[in-house]
Amino acid sequence: MSYSELVKELKLENRLMAVTRVHAKDEQINDIFGCVYKRFERVLNGETLVLKEGSCSCGGFDHNSGLNDEQPMIPGGFGVFLSHGSDQQWTPPGEKFKCDPATAEAMFAQLPKDVMDGFDAIKFEPYREGMKPDLVVAFVDPDQLSGMLVLHGYNKAAYDAAIATTVSGCASMLRIPFAEMKKEQPRAVITGTDLAQRHFMDENLVALSIAGWEFDHILDITEECYFHSPVFKKIRLRIHKDDAVPEKKFTSLA
Repeated sequence: MSYSELVKELKLENRLMAVTRVHAKDEQINDIFGCVYKRFERVLNGETLVLKEGSCSCGGFDHNSGLNDEQPMIPGGFGVFLSHGSDQQWTPPGEKFKCDPATAEAMFAQLPKDVMDGFDAIKFEPYREGMKPDLVVAFVDPDQLSGMLVLHGYNKAAYDAAIATTVSGCASMLRIPFAEMKKEQPRAVITGTDLAQRHFMDENLVALSIAGWEFDHILDITEECYFHSPVFKKIRLRIHKDDAVPEKKFTSLA
């Protein structure tokens, strides 16, 4: 198992976040204002963030993360907000993410439910070698995403070992991966693509949310994967284009 090789080859230092469902009574709960995505850079740089229902001012966090399975309460209606909006007083403008309210509400109804398994808070912290979190979230550029997707699919025959969704940033990073982690073959989920939260992320990055035990499997294969194949040479050079790292020697039989 080589965490250091993964971090070195894909340049993932300060790019991996551990996410764990916890009991609020055992943790120091934080209260934050606005989108949780605004806090992830601070988490990656060493902070720990623990949120329970009601501790994030963003009205969507509880409902999209999995802490609350009910549809968000939004003036004018959730479906109206996600679609065409309303001209009634005190209602927010429509996001126009869905064609009509019924489609928006049907989308939310299809999200996995009961993903917290009795836990009532979510802890975010920098990933450290040896941790056993529920999820590991990697913040990656396109080359790093490609590398992580190949590693995640290394021992899988399925072509959809990873999925991209059209839901909120919290649902794609948390709720859906929490459900996937219980499966025999969990799918990784590409996240950080919600248009409403994209401006809180580096324009060159997205994220990949992976079941924690699947991340352990990735660490197990670092000595035999494409890291040791010449097919990785050009992408490796591009990932490390700003670093003074020695060029890696490959053989055609690597």
